[in-house]
Amino acid sequence: MGVLYGGRIGIAGLGFVVLPLLSHHMPTDQFGLATTILSLQSLAIVLDLGLAVLLASELPAMDCATTRRALVRRSEHQLIITYLGIAAVAAMLSFGGILPASLPMVLMTAVALLVVVWQNIIAVAMIARQQFFASTVSLFLSLLLRQGASLAFVTQYGGTLGAFVAGQVLGAAIILATSRFTFINHGQKDGDMPAVADPKRERPQTPNVGINVTVMVYTIAGACALQLDKILLSAMGSPSRTGPYFLASMVSLVPITFLATPISQFVQPKLIAALVHGRIDIAGRWIVRLTMAITVLAVVPGLVLGMLTPWIIPLWLRDPASRDAVIGYTQVLMPGASLGALGLVPAIVLIARRDYPALATISAVLSIGVLAATALLARGGDIHGICIAYAIYHTLATMCLWVRTWWVEPAFANAFFIGRRIANHPAPPVDRD
Repeated sequence: MGVLYGGRIGIAGLGFVVLPLLSHHMPTDQFGLATTILSLQSLAIVLDLGLAVLLASELPAMDCATTRRALVRRSEHQLIITYLGIAAVAAMLSFGGILPASLPMVLMTAVALLVVVWQNIIAVAMIARQQFFASTVSLFLSLLLRQGASLAFVTQYGGTLGAFVAGQVLGAAIILATSRFTFINHGQKDGDMPAVADPKRERPQTPNVGINVTVMVYTIAGACALQLDKILLSAMGSPSRTGPYFLASMVSLVPITFLATPISQFVQPKLIAALVHGRIDIAGRWIVRLTMAITVLAVVPGLVLGMLTPWIIPLWLRDPASRDAVIGYTQVLMPGASLGALGLVPAIVLIARRDYPALATISAVLSIGVLAATALLARGGDIHGICIAYAIYHTLATMCLWVRTWWVEPAFANAFFIGRRIANHPAPPVDRD
């Protein structure tokens, strides 16, 4: 877990260092568009047809290396086909003048999104197989090369958006090729089972990679809620106003993205394996440990960071105008985002149980609500109101996930000594077919 934390700290450090430098070297409108593309990258990572969720839930229970590689390759093929379609549609919109961007910029942006999402798919597969060091190194180096190349191109070619996107493509492509080679060839040396295995055992472990509607709704809704706010603000207002809000959102998500996520990534394969094999006692212990760890290492530090924002932000940003705005937005966003870190605990349990309909319903309802509020507030220029809406969104999402998981998973209720009547009954089997 220390490796995962180290990688997250490095990734956070890079973001906090490079973004102010990009803001300094790029015109205000170009930097606003660059932050919009960064938001699109984060959005695209989750809009992957549920492939990351599929790999995270299926790979921990697979014993055969050949089967694992086949599942990853089918996921890659599905991803490539999807982005070929996206690039074709975007190119037609650009050629027809509907999309206000040149054809080369549209195609280059599509390639940037593809390689970033592809790299994330490989990283998720590595984590699912507990290759934490390789996954952490690949994610850190990918961000380092992407941001470093973008900064170098921006300073060399006059701060243009095209230079920024070209750097993103180059950096991600280099690390994607390296990390994919590492993962695909790892199974041949790790002593896994040979390809010839009991077909009765392997068949339920090799799900077809296709479009699962509920998984797609769950991932798309969550991604839209966390990334479309910047895009809506940029479209309905001035791109120059997106920059401070983007920086505040990045700071406020530190408890979830950089503090809680490494813990959940470390525990998830073990917790899923325990639930799949019906080991409620072991699953309960992991649930308690995960909850306590996230509370101590993510929620409490996040709340403290929010209180110290007026003293910390000035050490990072020197521009008084953007600095004051970032401080105000962060103070509103941070409490809700800190509590939102606890939502990772029930989310892992529901994914292990394949309770995707519940996840999709919760995610869709809350996402529609917060995005509708964001659109109305962005039209009026009320960014402070958008921050309040997102603080409420994180809090409600966490509460709904905890209530749902307590209701359907005996290990969850038993772990916290509640719902004893439910916990005393055997858990419904987790269907892996």
